[in-house]
Amino acid sequence: MIKHMKPGWSAAKLLLFCLFWGLAQIACAAGVAATVVNLVGTVSAQAPDGKVRILARDSVLAPGEIVMTEKGSVVRLAFSDGGQTTLRPSSRLVIESYHYVQTTPEQDSAVLNLVKGGMRVLSGAIGKRGNQDAYLAKTKAGTIGIRGTDYALMLCDEEADGCDQLKLPQNLRGAGGTASGLYFVVYEGAIWFANNAAADRIPAVTAGYVQDADTHWVALPGGDPGLAGGLAEKLERLLDSDQGVCSVR
Repeated sequence: MIKHMKPGWSAAKLLLFCLFWGLAQIACAAGVAATVVNLVGTVSAQAPDGKVRILARDSVLAPGEIVMTEKGSVVRLAFSDGGQTTLRPSSRLVIESYHYVQTTPEQDSAVLNLVKGGMRVLSGAIGKRGNQDAYLAKTKAGTIGIRGTDYALMLCDEEADGCDQLKLPQNLRGAGGTASGLYFVVYEGAIWFANNAAADRIPAVTAGYVQDADTHWVALPGGDPGLAGGLAEKLERLLDSDQGVCSVR
C-alpha cells in the first residue's frame, strides 16, 4: 500500500511512475537507451546498418536506432533515465545519441529526432541534473530542450496520420487540409524552443504551432488541439494489461 501520494498525482499517474521506474532500472543495468513497455499494432526498429527488426514488449533499443510505428500502431518506451515516450501511429523517431549513467551526471546526453508523426514525452533525469541542456528533441521546425517536462509534439503535412482530427483555428485549416508544420503542447514544466527565428522558454499549459525552421512559433488560442487524442483509449488498454507492477490502494 502506498500511503503518501505527491499532490496532484492520480493513482494512474503513480502507477505509470512505478512501471517506468522499474523498467528504467532494467534498461540502465543492461546498458541500453530504452525498453519497450508495451505496444499495439506493428512497431519496428532500424539499426544504423539498415537492418530492420519487429519490436515486442521488453525489446531494447540502442543509440542510433530508428523506431517506426505503422498506421494504427502505438508504442510506449521507457528510457534508462526514467523518462518515457509514447509514439503516435505512423511515426519515426531517431535515437541519435543517448548516454546515461547514474553516477556520472556530467556525461548525460540524449538527442532524439522526430522525423515523422508525433510523440508524448515525460522527461527523465537527463536535463534535470548536471547539464540542463543535455536533452534535445529535434524536428525539422526547431529543437526542443526541457525543464522538467510533460509535452507532446506532432508534425503535420499532406501524408501525416491524424492531423485532420486536430481542433485548430480556421487560419490553420485550408482547402488542402491542416496547415503543415509542428504542433506542440506543454502540459507540465516548460520547454526551450529554438530555431532560426526564435529561442524562447515556453511554459506549461501552452499550445503552439510553428510552420518551419525559419518562422516564429505562435500560440494556439484554443489550447491543446488534441495531440494526445486518439491515444487515450489505446493507452488505457495498455495500462489495463500491466499486472503486478505497482499496487496502489
